[in-house]
Amino acid sequence: MTSIGDVELRSIVKVCVALEKSPTETMKMINSTGKYKKCSPATVYRWHARFKEGRYSIEDDHRFGRKSVVACSIKDSVKDSADDLVKHTQAVVSSFTDC
Repeated sequence: MTSIGDVELRSIVKVCVALEKSPTETMKMINSTGKYKKCSPATVYRWHARFKEGRYSIEDDHRFGRKSVVACSIKDSVKDSADDLVKHTQAVVSSFTDC
C-alpha cells in the first residue's frame, strides 16, 4: 500500500515534469527540502519517466485485493468532517432550544 508521503512525492515529481525539469534537477529539488531524506533516486527517475510518458494519476495502479491509500484517507477525512459537522449542528440546535 502506498503511503501519503509517497503520494506527496509523486505530486512533486509530476509538477517538476510539467515545469520541464530533468530527473536530476527534480532529485536536487527534493533533496533540498530535507523532508524526503529516504527518497530513492530510482523512485524519482521511475515516476519522472511515467509522468513524462503521459501518466496523469499519482495513485498506484489498481491491483486486485489492494486498496488505494489516497482513496481510503480521503474517505476517512470526509467521514470525520461530516461527523464534526453533525456534532456542531447538534450543539447549535441544543443552544437554541435551551433559550
